[in-house]
Amino acid sequence: MEKNTINSENNALKTSFFSFSVITLSVLLLIYFENILKPFVFSLMIWYIILEMKRAMGKIRIKGKSLPKWLTGFLSFVVIVLILFGIFQIISVNIEQFNKVAPQYREKTEELFTQMGTFLKNPQVMDYAKQAVSKINIAAIATNVVNSLSSFLTAFMVILVYVIFMLLEEANASVKIDKLFPKKSQKYHNFIHLLDKVDKSIRSYMFSMIFISFLTALVSYFALLIMGIDFPVLWAFLVFILNFIPYLGPFISSLLPAMLAVFQFGDLIHFMYVFVVLEIIQIILGNFVQPKMMGKSMNISPLTVLVALAFWSSIWGIVGMILAIPITSIIIIIMAQFPGTRSAAILLSENGDFD
Repeated sequence: MEKNTINSENNALKTSFFSFSVITLSVLLLIYFENILKPFVFSLMIWYIILEMKRAMGKIRIKGKSLPKWLTGFLSFVVIVLILFGIFQIISVNIEQFNKVAPQYREKTEELFTQMGTFLKNPQVMDYAKQAVSKINIAAIATNVVNSLSSFLTAFMVILVYVIFMLLEEANASVKIDKLFPKKSQKYHNFIHLLDKVDKSIRSYMFSMIFISFLTALVSYFALLIMGIDFPVLWAFLVFILNFIPYLGPFISSLLPAMLAVFQFGDLIHFMYVFVVLEIIQIILGNFVQPKMMGKSMNISPLTVLVALAFWSSIWGIVGMILAIPITSIIIIIMAQFPGTRSAAILLSENGDFD
C-alpha cells in the first residue's frame, strides 16, 4: 500500500515537472522565435478567412455548376490582398493629411491653455503646459508611424508567401491525415473530432468578431462624421482593430478621437461628448448585440481573458493582445480532450462544459 502511494506521488511529481518544463520551454520559444511565429499566426488567420470565402463562393452556381476550387481560392486570395492593401493606403493618406493640419491643432491647443489659465487665475501653470506641448513633435510622430507602416508592409509580403504555400498545401492535408491513421481507428475519429471543435470555435469567434467590429466601426464612423471630427475613416479603422482586444481596446478606441477633438476644437466639451458617444456605441454593441451573436462559443472565463491578455501582450505586444483570445480558446479546447489536462481546461473555461 505504501509503495503504491509512493509511486503515485512520484508519478504526480514527474507529471508536474514535465508540465512545468513544457510550459517554460514553450514560453521561451514564443519569445525567441517571435519574428517567425507572429507572421505565421497572422497568415493562419488570413488563410482561414480565405477558406471561409472559398466555402461561400463554392455555393455560387452558374448554369447549375459550382465554380472550380482553384478559381474560388484565387478570387478569395485576390479579394483579401486588395482589402489589406486598400487599408494600408487609407491609413497612409490619413497620416499625411494629419501632418498637414498639425500646426492648426497646435494653435487651438495654445488658445485652450490661455483660456484655462485665465479661468484658473494661474497663468504660470498653463505656461508650463504650453512648453510641454511645444516639445511634442507631431510631424516626427507621423513620420514614425509611416515608417512603421512601411515595415509592416514588408512583413505583410512574408505573410502573403506563407498564405500562398498554405493554400498549396491544403490539397494534400486530407491525404496526410488519412495516412496518419490508415485504418481510421478511434484515434482518427478523436483527431477529426478535435479538429472540428477547434474549427467551429475559431469560425464562430472570428466571423462574429469581424462582423461586430465592422458594425461598431461603421456606426462610429457616421457618429464622428456627424460630430465633425477629422479623419473619421482612420478612427473607424482603429475602432475595428482595437475591438478585438477585450475591455481595454474599446476604451482606447474611444479615447483617441476624443483627445483629437481637444486639439481640433480647442475645448474640453468636445472631448466629453465624443468620448461619451463612442463609449455608448461600444457598450450597446459590445454588451447586448455581441453576446447574442457569439453566445458561449469561446467558453473562457473573464479572469482567464485578463490573464491571457497580460501574458500574450507581455511577449508579443499589441499583436499578442489581438491574438490572445482565439489562441487561448484553442489551447483550452485541446486541453479538454486529454484526461491529464481536462481539469485545468475546466478551471480556465467559463462554465466547464465541453460536451
